[in-house]
Amino acid sequence: MPDVQRCAAMNTSIMILFACLLLAPLLQAQPASRSLTADVLNLAQIRRNVQASAVQVPDYACLETIERYGRTSPKRPFRHIDTLQLEVGMIGKKEVYSWPGADTFEDITPGEIVSAGTVSTGEFMQLLRAVFIGGTSLITWRGEEELNGRHVLRYDYTLPLFGYRSRVTLAGGSGDVSLEGSFWADAATLELIRLESRAKEIPATLPLDRMVSRIDYGKMTVHGRSIWFPQSAELTVVEMSGQETRNRIEFSHCRQYAGSSTLSFDEPKTGGAQAAQQAINRIDLPAGVMLDVRLESELDSGSTVVGQPIMARLASDAVYRKRVLIPAGAVVKGRVRRLERSSELKPHFIIGLEFSTIEHGDVHGRFYGLLDSVQPVAGLSRTLRTSSTKSKLFSSTTTMQGFRVESSAADTLNLQELPGVGSFFMEGTQFKLPRGLKMTWRTVALPKPRR
Repeated sequence: MPDVQRCAAMNTSIMILFACLLLAPLLQAQPASRSLTADVLNLAQIRRNVQASAVQVPDYACLETIERYGRTSPKRPFRHIDTLQLEVGMIGKKEVYSWPGADTFEDITPGEIVSAGTVSTGEFMQLLRAVFIGGTSLITWRGEEELNGRHVLRYDYTLPLFGYRSRVTLAGGSGDVSLEGSFWADAATLELIRLESRAKEIPATLPLDRMVSRIDYGKMTVHGRSIWFPQSAELTVVEMSGQETRNRIEFSHCRQYAGSSTLSFDEPKTGGAQAAQQAINRIDLPAGVMLDVRLESELDSGSTVVGQPIMARLASDAVYRKRVLIPAGAVVKGRVRRLERSSELKPHFIIGLEFSTIEHGDVHGRFYGLLDSVQPVAGLSRTLRTSSTKSKLFSSTTTMQGFRVESSAADTLNLQELPGVGSFFMEGTQFKLPRGLKMTWRTVALPKPRR
């Protein structure tokens, strides 16, 4: 019996020792486990904060101002190309766009609105929703950091292609890329401060070296209500050729709208006498109508931006087959479609004007035309030319007198015509287009809807 007790005691000691050996790593891991639990809880709260804010966004639209820059190689400085302004909002889970002040948003992308240069989507809400609400992102804890003097929590994320496809279109090809990146939240409030992304899984057919974006968030007050919104963003695209573009984006002038009354993908439906009145008062201009217009808006290189509304008036009746369609004095409305600085050949601007509607009293029509001619103004031309002359002196051994040979070279830069847009050059580093500038436009057939 004593031997049995001694063996039992020995077995008990061995079991205790064995249990201690097994538990030792777990006990050592407890602080990390508690830290991991805190990180998971913090992430859950960050998600809840983002989701609560995302619910508010469909009730608001903002003015998106995009400063676009470019350079041909890393050794050259960035040059400012133009400034673009668009209205951006959310319908469902989709970002929608329009020109500033338009009555409705359209089911199109900025690339279909803007003629040239780098544009992007997703900065307003789509990327945010994909990371925090879509359910396909893989998020990992990175640690605590300082960001702009604030104590923040950093997480990294990966978005697979099946969760979020970012479409990239360049001159040499297009393709879908997946995204990875990081986000930072305030350690005290757990509100998102910054979201960054980088392109990965770049297809071989896409001449993209890298693409990086950054979106900063903060609170703003709209009609006395504090809302959490994107404040600014930056997108950098580097092509394999070394060409690099950088867009700096600011969101401002956010407003609340009634989605059912101001956002629509279709024409409003009406009936009865109201529909008949609209049918009588609406006119579609046929192709081939010549319009003599005068610019009502002065355009200055120091203040004009892409997307800025412009207005002109008919200087004479719009006549088609000896019939007056719209009398003189009618208002023609549109936007500045292009405003690009360039130093190719010589310093100059490329200006594009797009007129879209014509109105006189209760008569309203769609305006779609081509610029036939524009009043001569210093520096204005439809084609940019430069020439140079070189002279070389040769000596003659027979007469001991020299003779000079001169050679000349000329370069020409032509504009790419855009449908419905009148484009021209303005030479120099600044310009002014005066109020009253004379232009002649010719209406053309509207493009057929895409299928």
